[in-house]
Amino acid sequence: MTDLRQRPVAMTNNTRYSSNGNPHETDAFVPGAGLSVDALVESDPQNHGVVLKLHIPILYSILPQFLQRIILSWSVFSFFAPKWKQRYLVLCGSYLYKFKDRTSTAPKGCPFEIDGLQVNLVQAGRDIPEIGSLPPGYLAIFTLSTLRRRQYYAVADNEEAMVWIRSIQEAKQATITRNMGHASNLPYPTAWKYFDSLGKSLVKSKDRIRARMEESRLKEMEMTDFSEAGPMPRVYHG
Repeated sequence: MTDLRQRPVAMTNNTRYSSNGNPHETDAFVPGAGLSVDALVESDPQNHGVVLKLHIPILYSILPQFLQRIILSWSVFSFFAPKWKQRYLVLCGSYLYKFKDRTSTAPKGCPFEIDGLQVNLVQAGRDIPEIGSLPPGYLAIFTLSTLRRRQYYAVADNEEAMVWIRSIQEAKQATITRNMGHASNLPYPTAWKYFDSLGKSLVKSKDRIRARMEESRLKEMEMTDFSEAGPMPRVYHG
């Protein structure tokens, strides 16, 4: 069902950079450029494979649980219900990338920075009853969490989920050790360093977009408050 592979974090492969050879200087200035699935898989990443990602509509997420249960039980409301969508994950170096599918040429959304990522195995009925049942052929769920977001991923079984959890935890520990300067004597693939630089640039680009959107939203709120307040009172002199 999945094309799941795992490799020891300390293994190296310095002879492969990307699908088209040495990186171009322009790659760093185009968000997501150079971060195709093929290029990352060619670098022999720590883990990669097909998963299902849970998409939860915003409206559904803010409803009380009794309304969520109604939506899950009535097909007429299926448009508002959470949906599982197939995605492709690649854990490479210090980042976890999400793609639409195995043929994608750029990541979907913002990559996860491994050193700030929490990963846990959860039970659909017990820990997250609001998402309903799993699709046929999928029996296990793990979560990826940061301070700003939490995402749910489904895989075939607990064994596959634990492979993802262990590989992410090992990559996280290796990244933290490296960031503290305690891994200078440990091998790290040159290709991963290159992809880390592209991943870092992509995260910064997404953060700038998010900041601009938030700034625009605040300005709109200020303008709305100003217009609702009505005209300024006239001041008479004399």
